[in-house]
Amino acid sequence: MKITIFGANGQIGQLLVKQALEAGYDVTAYTRRPNTLSIEHEKLQIVVGALTDQEKLREAITGRDAVLSVLGPKMSMKRKVSDLPIAEAHKAIISVMEEFGPERFITLATPAISAKEDVKQLATVLPSLMPRLLMPTGYAEMKEIEKLLKTAKLDWTVVRIIDPNAKTDGNGYGISFGDTKSKMSVSRYNAAKCMLDAATKDEWIHKMPIVFNN
Repeated sequence: MKITIFGANGQIGQLLVKQALEAGYDVTAYTRRPNTLSIEHEKLQIVVGALTDQEKLREAITGRDAVLSVLGPKMSMKRKVSDLPIAEAHKAIISVMEEFGPERFITLATPAISAKEDVKQLATVLPSLMPRLLMPTGYAEMKEIEKLLKTAKLDWTVVRIIDPNAKTDGNGYGISFGDTKSKMSVSRYNAAKCMLDAATKDEWIHKMPIVFNN
């Protein structure tokens, strides 16, 4: 399997790259700055470019089987909503994928992005309420990405996380599609593992699993 990973130099992104390589995948890691990913492997290719550089995006995406994004907004508490670079990146990535392929797209988000299956519970209500009050730009990023995905002509999956700061990996991970009870935290390792697993789960197409530590 050939995959492209955006946000590959972040904490979850690096774990995702390592897991994909361990699984034997050919990995294209997309980073915005050179020399920010210290992983070397014969099956790893690094592409450096701006998140809206159409030429670089085509280089990184065309000919792959799936695209995974762990791009996340800055944790800013400024009251004024500023630019939405992560949403703009999703718009550019989706545009290239719709024109050149592949169709399979997995992205990382929070339950601020709502699924049609969601019922009212802490895991679906709190992650939307708190960012709206405390981090309006991050919340706006999530809602714009939600709009983009729900109109995209792609086989997308949104892996939703709430608190990726669990100190252990627990006993693997569990998921809820928002309609069953979900725990509130997950390790970065399990978040990455769920994203990688999503790439081969056709039953998760157009679904938004919330992932948490077992």
